[in-house]
Amino acid sequence: MKARNMNKASYSDEEWLFEITPKNNFFSLNLKEVWRYRDLLMLFVKRDVVTVYKQTILGPLRYLIQPLFTSIIFTIIFNNVAGIETGKTPSFLFNLAGVMIWNYFTSCLNDTSGS
Repeated sequence: MKARNMNKASYSDEEWLFEITPKNNFFSLNLKEVWRYRDLLMLFVKRDVVTVYKQTILGPLRYLIQPLFTSIIFTIIFNNVAGIETGKTPSFLFNLAGVMIWNYFTSCLNDTSGS
């Protein structure tokens, strides 16, 4: 084999032997294939749910109970005791919306911090 001089000019003059490209564009969803493998998808979802909630008593109800109790406590403390007004919006719904948005943000941040 001959050794090549690998300067910048030689890269632009070369032809590639293989080029790896995706079959479809990035945002195209092949829903027909997803439907074809729906049983495999359901097995993966079931495996993840069982893995997460195997040791808990309440299981997935925790994701409903935790924001409700937090919103109730926020309503009692901030709206009733501190007297903070939320305008025309009911204070419980205002607090629930804030708690849900904050929980979604923290869950996304925590899940992506490992990558």
